[in-house]
Amino acid sequence: MLKKFNKVILLLTLSDAFTWGAFIIIANLAGIYLSGKLGEDTVSFVGIGTSIYFLTRALFQMPIGYLTDKIENDKDEVVLLVLGILLMGLPYIFYPMITQSFQYYVLQFIFGLGVSLNLPNWRKLFALNLDKGKEGFQYGFYETILSISTALFSTIVGYIANLGDTYFDMSMRGVGIIMMTSSFLVLFIFKVKERKSNREDSTIIAVENVSK
Repeated sequence: MLKKFNKVILLLTLSDAFTWGAFIIIANLAGIYLSGKLGEDTVSFVGIGTSIYFLTRALFQMPIGYLTDKIENDKDEVVLLVLGILLMGLPYIFYPMITQSFQYYVLQFIFGLGVSLNLPNWRKLFALNLDKGKEGFQYGFYETILSISTALFSTIVGYIANLGDTYFDMSMRGVGIIMMTSSFLVLFIFKVKERKSNREDSTIIAVENVSK
């Protein structure tokens, strides 16, 4: 069955499972983790950091989407998606080194920039490569894999982080490494020669898939 399965959809699903599946538990633990680094004002620091993250997304996503729409093939989307995943994982490598709030803000900006490169390009590639008549199944497959990966990462990372501060640091760095490593899955898209996103009529296919 896997031989017949859309390889691009499979690769995009697996990359997201290791990127966002790992991120969700870390995002929930970030406030607890930072309280030991930044002290009593952690709640306000996290609030400001979250604002920086979303403002960064708001500023960069549309220009990035506009830029990639101007290029006919999908090489730009794949390369920028890889870069986005790397930038998303990088801040968690440095989380254990945080001693001041401004360091956290810088890492949030980097993460926001990574997400800005990730979301438009991942969604575009996914939409372009959906199989006509199988859209519901392939979206369902993606959501199922993402949910399972989130459950697994939540259990494993939560248990390890609870063992102590040293293990908490290891969990942060481990998640960052896992997220960054998942970028290699995206590169395998280049090996899928028959992918729809590399065709001249890919824009038409994307519109049809989104509108259904």
